[in-house]
Amino acid sequence: MPIALKALLIGAALAAPLIVFEYLAINREIAERSKRLARKVEWDSNQRSRLRGMITFGAALPIGFAIGAWWIWG
Repeated sequence: MPIALKALLIGAALAAPLIVFEYLAINREIAERSKRLARKVEWDSNQRSRLRGMITFGAALPIGFAIGAWWIWG
């Protein structure tokens, strides 16, 4: 298997749990705020941008790993 493909798969394997854990952390934060305010709370703009940033990072991570591995070992 080419080294760039291996690095791409490793990057994807690292990115997926990062995105999932960030999503779960944001949901936990929303649940705590809902409990504290005693009403249903929606996602605010900070939380949306936080998750969007993590998704962008998660999309760039495998590509960066593949390019870096190709550049170093390829």
